[in-house]
Amino acid sequence: METKKSTKWKLLALAAMLTTGTASAADQGNSQISQYYTGAAPLNAEAGEIVYDDVDYSSEQENLASSMYDDAQALQPVAFVGDHQVGSGVPTPAPIMDDSYVVTEGAGCSTGDCGSSYEMASSCGSACGGSCGKCRKRPVRGMMKKHDMWVTAEALLWFTQARSTPALITQNTAGADPELDVPGTSVLFGGDEAIGGDMTAGFRIDIGRDLSDDFGVGGRFWWLSESSEDASSGGIVNGNAQSIGRPFFDTNIGSDNSVLIASTGVPGNDDFEGSYTAESSLDIYAAEAYARMKMLSGSGFRSDLIGGFSHFGIDDTLTVRSTSIQTTNALGGNIGDRTDIFDQIETENRFYGGQIGFDTSITRGKWTLKSLTKVHLGNMEQIYRGIGSRTFDDGGGAVTSTDGGVLALGNTYNTTDLDEDKFTFAPEANIKLAYQFRPNVSMSVGYSFIYWDDVLLSGDNINNVYNGDGITFPAAPLVQPVSERKDSSLYTHGIDLGCVIDF
Repeated sequence: METKKSTKWKLLALAAMLTTGTASAADQGNSQISQYYTGAAPLNAEAGEIVYDDVDYSSEQENLASSMYDDAQALQPVAFVGDHQVGSGVPTPAPIMDDSYVVTEGAGCSTGDCGSSYEMASSCGSACGGSCGKCRKRPVRGMMKKHDMWVTAEALLWFTQARSTPALITQNTAGADPELDVPGTSVLFGGDEAIGGDMTAGFRIDIGRDLSDDFGVGGRFWWLSESSEDASSGGIVNGNAQSIGRPFFDTNIGSDNSVLIASTGVPGNDDFEGSYTAESSLDIYAAEAYARMKMLSGSGFRSDLIGGFSHFGIDDTLTVRSTSIQTTNALGGNIGDRTDIFDQIETENRFYGGQIGFDTSITRGKWTLKSLTKVHLGNMEQIYRGIGSRTFDDGGGAVTSTDGGVLALGNTYNTTDLDEDKFTFAPEANIKLAYQFRPNVSMSVGYSFIYWDDVLLSGDNINNVYNGDGITFPAAPLVQPVSERKDSSLYTHGIDLGCVIDF
């Protein structure tokens, strides 16, 4: 009993002196004093939190402590700044370990130094003879580190809103005119059948750094691969099976008309063979720079205020080509006369503005539920670019080209008359569930939605109303009434599959 009482007093003296030494070092300006931990970090310890020695010197380890610290009066105050020991005379307290102390009996001490992974619990000289004391496993030195940077990489599987356009390619049975107002005419591309809307792949990357516990900065970039839809005749086709044409509204007759691509026996027309291709594509990307500030926090809960700069790019391109080759000359022209018509309409939308919103996370064990809601406000620069051309070859070597196709009148690439700037907003929402399968790596699955209220799309700004006499050989100028710009809305949404790395 007397031995146990003496040992407890020595341990109390040791604890008091260690505390005094630590406080003394702090008073001398050592603001980075680090406490060490002798076992596994507690489950509820947060990154950067100070944790303390939890060695239990009672019961089995009493004799071990007694043998290590025989004279409490000889102990010197000690503190640690980083890995630097202030004071002397006391063995280095154990740091954070990968696992707790492993204590073995004398049988493991036959070599005198307990092997490379162990050290003697008491001094036994050059050899312990296999029975002079206990061994303890050397811990791996390491400090609790705070993760202040993050990298998030996500694969995007998104669906973009389908886009509308007038009927661009039509067909009817052989011998019937493929005009929109003729019974039996169907649309091969455009019209009531919307373009796009299929799943598009992309990626998103988010990189940032916490400057303090309450404030951080970051940047985000995401991009969707080209969303496209096309139709093609697959080469030169004749009109024996069906009539194919490019529809327009003819101001000369005040009704629908069409440029024949392939036809046989259509009343009032010679026969033609030809080909067509039509394609619509949409590209979207975004770049952001933001700051985040903690607003609310609690046990496993945090909500940050987000604010920063936003930039979006939305490009919509529509291209149609057609070739018509005359195969009869009963009504005029020559066999072999060829007409090539090309139309391309591009719209560019460039958003520059700010963003504000909230980023909230709830953590339970290894699971984290995150939500991001924000709105982008700013200027949308809208640019229209259209080019149309007709090329006529009379089969005898005479080739004539002129501006103006069926969809685009002339060349507007070098003008800015149709460009406008609009104030617009774009709400965005994201929710994801993440699982932490390693200390600094998480995998996530989520859903994202973003909507732009004012964009310029090519299909909505097609003007196919003009005088049909112009599309003849020899070339004649096209006359087209002025059309109004039409603004539209656009959204995209879908699934996110991601990986988050903190370091």
